[in-house]
Parts: sequence; C-alpha cells; structure tokens
Amino acid sequence: MLALFQALEKFLKLLVTFANGLMLVLVFIQVITRYVFSWTPAWGEELARYLFVWVVFLSMPLVASYGGHMCIETLTSRVKGATLKFLNIVADIFSIIFLGIMVYYGCIMVARTSFQTSPAMQLPMSYVYVVIPFGCAVMLIYVIINLIKTLQTPASEIKPKGSE
Repeated sequence: MLALFQALEKFLKLLVTFANGLMLVLVFIQVITRYVFSWTPAWGEELARYLFVWVVFLSMPLVASYGGHMCIETLTSRVKGATLKFLNIVADIFSIIFLGIMVYYGCIMVARTSFQTSPAMQLPMSYVYVVIPFGCAVMLIYVIINLIKTLQTPASEIKPKGSE
C-alpha cells in the first residue's frame, strides 16, 4: 500500500510540474503575442486558466501528505499533549466532512457539465472539472491516514502540524 501511495505522489508531482511549466509557457506566449502582434489566441488563455485549476486541485493532496495545510498556529503552537491531539482530531474530522462534500458535489458537477463545451477549445467541461473530485478524494485519503496516525500516537508525542 505504501508503494502505491509513493507512486501516486510521484505521478502527481510530475503532473503538477508539467502543468505549471505548460501554464508558464502559455502565459508567456500570450504576453508576447498581445504586445508584439496585438493578437492573442483565445485557446491559450482558456487552457492556462484550466491548467491553473488542475494545478491547484492536484497540489492539494501533495501538500496534505506533508502536513503543510493551513492551521491556526497561534492556537496549536500554545497547546501540547492531549489538547493538541484533540484539536488535530477535530480538524481532521472537519476536513474529512468538507472533502467528502467536495467529492460528492464534484462528481455531480462533472456529470452535469459533460454536455457543455468550453468556448475556445470546444473541450467538454467535465474534463476540466473532473480534477475537483479526484484531487479532493486523494486528499481525503491522506487526511484519513493522518487521522489514524494521530489516534494511534500517544498525546505526549503529538507535535504541531508542519513541525515534523
């Protein structure tokens, strides 16, 4: 199972890196064509926008796997032991609920947009939105794993997230 998660993480890193690079090139070309030729291809801006959505939702699980998501550090840096463990458990439970909602409604959105196409590229919009339930589902798995680890760790060994 660990090998599967490592392969998934490696694939996500590769995909995010490629999408970021492609987005950089597209935006650079958009700027050059706008100021040099006073013309920009409509598909370039649209593709860059969709790549940005993909980068965001594919990066979320990667950040979650490192425990790097936002937390209220002013609170968690001041508590230790059982209180910190309790706060981490509550945060993970709320994250699981939120991500479950995102996966559910993301799937509904993908189904509803399967008949719509993007204006410039004529790409089915479900291709754009499929990353939302996918990214949230992968992140949900990481949060569940983190919750299990937190529950198994003695309160005296719990450290604030991101300090590992």
